[in-house]
Amino acid sequence: MIRWLAVVACVLTVCITGSSAFIRHAQAGVGCPTWPACERASTSAPAESAAPAVRAARALHRVSAMVVGVLVLLLAVFGWSSASAGTRAALAFALADTLFLAWLGRLTPHPIPLVTIGNLLGGLALAASFAWIAAARPRFAAGRDASANAPRAAAAAPIVPVVLFALLLLAAAAWVGTMIGAHDAIGACTGGACAGDWRFDAAALDPLRAPGGLDAASARGLHWVHRAIGAAFVVAAFGVAVRVRAYGRTGLATLLVAAALAQVALGAGTALGTDPLATATAHNLLAALLAAALAAIAGTFGGQRAAAALRTSAA
Repeated sequence: MIRWLAVVACVLTVCITGSSAFIRHAQAGVGCPTWPACERASTSAPAESAAPAVRAARALHRVSAMVVGVLVLLLAVFGWSSASAGTRAALAFALADTLFLAWLGRLTPHPIPLVTIGNLLGGLALAASFAWIAAARPRFAAGRDASANAPRAAAAAPIVPVVLFALLLLAAAAWVGTMIGAHDAIGACTGGACAGDWRFDAAALDPLRAPGGLDAASARGLHWVHRAIGAAFVVAAFGVAVRVRAYGRTGLATLLVAAALAQVALGAGTALGTDPLATATAHNLLAALLAAALAAIAGTFGGQRAAAALRTSAA
């Protein structure tokens, strides 16, 4: 039961991330009829055509957030006594993160980008913690999977450090992506090549800086930083996939690489401007799914490797 409560909580957290992204981008004017000329047409009222969808997204967000609050309490009450030390740490983090996001929701929307970054990174971390709890149950960590794969798992390269590195890159990409939106710079690169002069403006990454005020070169610089971090994330995800494949899970490894490449494709689709509201929302949604998938991989295969190492040393 604990595993499925965590799975449902994770799915709903991903829904919260996607609905928040849709609301934020719609209110910023992303995907308006004259895109990108009408970006940030209004910070409080979305375009008339998007208004019903925004209302639906708000309803989904509120219901999902309330259910997640109930689920995290159920996990704490019924799962704490039987949880391992690592799972208890993830559960304690999920409780604290849920309270933090509930408090931060009272300040949202807010003109300071730090609030948006807190919501986005807090949501990614919450999805990851629920995924860890779901994957790191005893039957995953030391059950038949670990026994069957013991020789292979004992010889496999460590997976958790690479997963943590990939998650850090994902968080950094989310940070820069949020700043791109905050500074009305999503439409600064309207082509895949992002042609034109650009420069790196460190102040543009300051989450306490008031939005706006970037020239075109600085705005394009944010895009290039985001793309560089995204490329590094794909490489890290490939490293995780190689390690997953060492456990004989070729399909899962392929799916992880495909998801990472799809994330790049969605970012490129937003730059091309074909349907930027849909692609930008999906870009955020897939980021949450990737965070959850990476955490689940660490919880599952990291536990298998530890169990296999114990079995090998005991033998």
